[in-house]
Amino acid sequence: MSCSSNSDKNRKNRGFPYIEPSIRTIAGFLLSIIGVLIYLYSEQIQVLLGLLFFISLNLFQSGITRFCMMEKMLKLIGFRSELDEITALNEAATKAAAIQENYMKTLNLLNEAVLEVSADGTIMTTSDGWFKLIGTDASAFQDDKGSLLTFVHEADRAMVRTVLKKVIASVDEVHRVRFRFNQQDGPEKWIGGKFMPERLDDTDIRIRGVLRDTTDAYLQEKKIQHMAMHDALTGLPNRVLLEERMEQALAHAQRNDAMLGLLFIDLDNFKQVNDIHGHKTGDNLLVSVSQIMQQRLRATDTLARWGGDEFVVVLPELKQAADIRDVAESLMHQLEDELIAEGFDAVVTLSIGGALYPEDAKTSESLLVQADKALYFAKEQGRNNVQIYTELRDNNLGYYDFDMTNHFTQAVKEGRIQVHYQLIVDAFDESPQGYEALARWHDSKHGWVSPAVFIPIAENMGLIQDLGKQVLGTALKDFSLIASQNPKLKLSVNISNRQLMQADFNIWLTELVASYNLKPEQVKLEITESLAQIGILRAREILESLRVEGFFLSLDDFGTGYSSLSHLHSLPVHELKIDMSFVRRYENPDGFIMLETIIAMGQSLGLELVAEGVETKGCAKVMCEMGVERLQGYYFSKPLPWKEAIEYCDLTNISRFK
Repeated sequence: MSCSSNSDKNRKNRGFPYIEPSIRTIAGFLLSIIGVLIYLYSEQIQVLLGLLFFISLNLFQSGITRFCMMEKMLKLIGFRSELDEITALNEAATKAAAIQENYMKTLNLLNEAVLEVSADGTIMTTSDGWFKLIGTDASAFQDDKGSLLTFVHEADRAMVRTVLKKVIASVDEVHRVRFRFNQQDGPEKWIGGKFMPERLDDTDIRIRGVLRDTTDAYLQEKKIQHMAMHDALTGLPNRVLLEERMEQALAHAQRNDAMLGLLFIDLDNFKQVNDIHGHKTGDNLLVSVSQIMQQRLRATDTLARWGGDEFVVVLPELKQAADIRDVAESLMHQLEDELIAEGFDAVVTLSIGGALYPEDAKTSESLLVQADKALYFAKEQGRNNVQIYTELRDNNLGYYDFDMTNHFTQAVKEGRIQVHYQLIVDAFDESPQGYEALARWHDSKHGWVSPAVFIPIAENMGLIQDLGKQVLGTALKDFSLIASQNPKLKLSVNISNRQLMQADFNIWLTELVASYNLKPEQVKLEITESLAQIGILRAREILESLRVEGFFLSLDDFGTGYSSLSHLHSLPVHELKIDMSFVRRYENPDGFIMLETIIAMGQSLGLELVAEGVETKGCAKVMCEMGVERLQGYYFSKPLPWKEAIEYCDLTNISRFK
């Protein structure tokens, strides 16, 4: 390529008399510009005159700009050169710069801070999010952004330094960190982030990180943790935190050969307060009680809400056994005085049971059991009193009840509860329809004990779920022996409210039934009206989940509980079981009217009807005539062990109405 040169420095246009074809392609020149004056920037003329190695030619005659590199030296008049194209490189660099600029703009839109730090924590580069995070304008730092560690609270600085060292030592792992921001005033700020190594070469290793303000999330997390460990109403530790505190207190007592006390407290007449004054007043009472007791206790003591109107107190480092009674009685008297001052009726009192480590028990679980036994005896003695397990044992007070409770507790733990079965028949032809499984307990010392005695013990001792599981397991095992040959028979089992309230009870029960090769349709679950106490919506949800699985649902002892007609209509049950207290009054005019009302109610709701407590032929006939479908009672069979129940059924499967 050649170009004329003119010594006139004022002229800025030069012409190309000839352009080689290869140069035309590289430079993008058109043939039409040969011999035509081409405008060059003055800076480009200076480049030519200065004999610089690189040259960038901007040609506007064709509307095309190209960038070239000169490889040959210029001559004094004109020049001749070979050019290599670097246009693609320039375009790539420009594009990369634009991408980088857009990338930084995007990062700057985020609240997160993206930064690069050296191995020692020196901040190299940051996005604008960093300055938002630390609450400072970028101009305040100029080129020196300081060390990351200076922005970390001194209590967390060593931890962050350790994390940075781990990042440098790792290959490409992502390391998470959470620390407090180092600020002089204002609320505490928590920063969360991720770091990973960036290896520029073998010796130059930097750390790339993303940080964000996680204060709200941290506070929410702490709130959730607190909620999980504390009672929502009173703010006291719940059972979870109580167990943790008890284990810590026991471990301390064992190490130091110290005495530990535990109080189980029940608020007397609390249900009466709820029924008369409403649940809001009841809640206020619970809060007041917890605050009064907390003020009386030491900072080292733990007061927890066990549930409902029950509380537990852990008393570490007691000096003598008598101290536990002193604390309990002090709580009773102070509570009575202050509740009266706050306007609550004096009928609100405390029943307290206590137990000691190591005299009464060696573990937290057994300590709770012994204290609960003492509480049970306190209630039996008329409430509003304190009973200590050690004193009961040593003084032989309340021996029968106390001994009965101990024996029953042991029987449940050892699986010695028996199951008897009572026949249920069709009201018209007396054909077997199934059996109800009933818990029975025979004690070596007390003989046969009535369910009316041991069921309340099970409820007070927290053994009702264990009792229910034992009875259910035995009944399913026995019933599975005849179920396949008698597919129309149903096994009726009583389910307590506590069992129903267990998480995923429907799934657990379905799997248990299947393990005995039974179907849910063959099992009838008898529930009581008291289920409505947990809330009709919750009760409906629980029962619906069981009904979906295929279980037959029966409302037991109807007429003795808390159901109203609206509640009955809302519960998804199949059957209404009329309580024996109504059935036995069928000959009484008022009793007969009551029976008619209950039966009409059930029929109007499309429910099947069962009468329990049928003890005579006349009663059975009247129930059948009134429209009851199934009958149960001593007239047909008393509760019997499984083998006897089957044999009796075979011998008595005849009509009694003839």
